[in-house]
Amino acid sequence: MNDKHPISDTITLSHGSLQGIHQPETGAVAWLGVPYARPPVGELRWKAPREPEPWTGVRLAQDYGPCSLQNGPDGVIGSEDCLYLNVWRPNQEETDLPVFVYLHGGGNISGSGRDFPGGELARDTRSLIVTVNYRLGALGFFRHPALYSGDPLDDSGNYGLLDALQALRWVQTHIAQFGGNPGNVTLAGQSAGARNALAAYLSPLGRGLFHQLFILSGGMTTASSELGETKAKEIAAELARTSGKGLDAVDTVDAAEAQAWLSAQSDQAIADWLYRQEGTAFAEAIRDTGLRMAAFPHLFEDGVVIPAGGFAALSSGTHPPLPAVLGSNATEFSGFALSHPLFAPLAQEGISSSNTELQLLYKVAIQHGSELYAAFNVEEVASQLLHANADMPVYGYRFGWGLQDGVIDPTARLLLGAPHGADLPFYTGDFSEMEHSYPGAAVTSDNEPGRLALLSLMRGYLRQFLHTQNPNGASLPAWSRLQTKPGSVTVQWLDATANEALAQPSSGLNRKDILARMETDKRLTPQQQSWLRTELFAGRFFWQDK
Repeated sequence: MNDKHPISDTITLSHGSLQGIHQPETGAVAWLGVPYARPPVGELRWKAPREPEPWTGVRLAQDYGPCSLQNGPDGVIGSEDCLYLNVWRPNQEETDLPVFVYLHGGGNISGSGRDFPGGELARDTRSLIVTVNYRLGALGFFRHPALYSGDPLDDSGNYGLLDALQALRWVQTHIAQFGGNPGNVTLAGQSAGARNALAAYLSPLGRGLFHQLFILSGGMTTASSELGETKAKEIAAELARTSGKGLDAVDTVDAAEAQAWLSAQSDQAIADWLYRQEGTAFAEAIRDTGLRMAAFPHLFEDGVVIPAGGFAALSSGTHPPLPAVLGSNATEFSGFALSHPLFAPLAQEGISSSNTELQLLYKVAIQHGSELYAAFNVEEVASQLLHANADMPVYGYRFGWGLQDGVIDPTARLLLGAPHGADLPFYTGDFSEMEHSYPGAAVTSDNEPGRLALLSLMRGYLRQFLHTQNPNGASLPAWSRLQTKPGSVTVQWLDATANEALAQPSSGLNRKDILARMETDKRLTPQQQSWLRTELFAGRFFWQDK
């Protein structure tokens, strides 16, 4: 077979035929907006996903499907009809290619599969890239007792995670038609998507649906079912207050009246009322959570989708030792810290700010916060995985692009460095959001040689991992597995100067050591120490209950 021959963009599945689109600019073929489940609307709003209904004729799959309802800059965007995925593959007649299924980030309240365009990555890794839309916010994670029906999946509240698992089942059934190998599926994700991917590994429902993990800036987080129920009741009470309770009421009422009204209703009446509410109201109910689970509990330990006790269930020894790559960024916390009102002058003035004390506090805050967050995302995840199965092949990296002298603008270097999500364009090749957010500061012609060399290196590691279950290759700098022995933990440091890529071993992070350095940091006053702990870090994933 001539592996250079272009492939057809028309695929026939058991549900019907799809016509995709050739993308000459990336050397890939794409099928966009492919339904993998029935629209979760009407009576299916808070139900586990159902199989998609078949269609007749050829369905055009040339544009992204709508994202889940979420808050945009000018109001709510998206649709409840959101369960669509996207597939890219190299434009060559080759079969049994590895499959990379990516779950987007956004705190489980925003984002979509279009955030990770996969054409270039499919071409350069000789693999299929699949990205997934799934339900978000209170439409994706909602545990209200009035909705319980007795079906354990419908009652779990973990609808967004169940959507991801349904997409993985779709891949197992259909991906061979696109030239993919259902026996070589890597489940990947970034931020909330990475946490969802780890939850899918934890879930008994994920067993056998994927064979490797590629986890970017996402730690192990779950919430108790009780916390989920409490939040769902709070959302219902707020909706009752703002909607005037009944279907026909238009005036708001106070919180006591709303609660009294809800308390007087039967479960069936409350369920009917919740289903009558506009989906946009549930998107508006969950705003920016700032890495705090209490603001939006999700990934519930329901005992069916996610085991009771959460990731402690890994100690049962029943989870397969899947090869895993765990990535994090050197200044994971910078963007979150910068959004705090105290640092508003720095956000506005950057290094030109005359408030040197505030600059110093910011540097210290992002140093300790980023180390804690990065360790939470890599070293602490690796520790739990390896404690459960010491033979599990786990590789960790720290991404540092932007910290070298002369690579990015000095203000961007001070305020952001290598922030949460900065590694993603080095896989997709799409630097447009970085260019838009920091015009002229991060993506420049001067740093292009080193930037593209690092992109090529990172895609090379990923290609090796997808094809061989190991990121190492003959032409790539050696990358050691993570180990649990004290003092032997190393991660691969990925970086670039303006002209060349860098990859070398770097000492891993240890939470106890980070806290000790923070406690003895002479740059902080006792009041600043207290403020970091009780205000800036309090309640965040990497700090919660610590």
